[in-house]
Amino acid sequence: MVEIFIDGNYSNIRFSAAHFIPGDWKCSRIHGHDYSISVRITGSLDDKTYFLDFSKAKSKLKEIADHLDHRVLIPEKRNGISIGRREGNLIVRIEGKTYSFPEEEARIVPVKDTTAECLSEYVLGRFIDSLDQEVEGVDIEVHEGPGQYAKSSWKK
Repeated sequence: MVEIFIDGNYSNIRFSAAHFIPGDWKCSRIHGHDYSISVRITGSLDDKTYFLDFSKAKSKLKEIADHLDHRVLIPEKRNGISIGRREGNLIVRIEGKTYSFPEEEARIVPVKDTTAECLSEYVLGRFIDSLDQEVEGVDIEVHEGPGQYAKSSWKK
């Protein structure tokens, strides 16, 4: 088994996004983070000298980061959320609050919440679906700032 690691901060696999996490705490207010995505991938060499093309993996992760970059992230699967459209805007209702965001400035993300934990699961799923090379395992880290991240893992 061989392991490769791509450091998203160093490799410029980053995105900035705004979000809110409903509840009675400071994170229920709209705020933002500068995120980075790192990945650890394991595989077997067998008779080869490499099992994954670094540049392809970086490109796929960069696509995911670019999709989320400079957007307001809306958690599509959040209990109690209502997302509608009106005159080019997303109208989001949750826990007594109503938000209106220009549709091109927001991303509806198929997650329960836009926490680092849920975003790491989302990124992991998209990354695995994009792989066209055989791997044994993938660990995705979504860093929400220096020194804090959430990690999601997949094993074959």
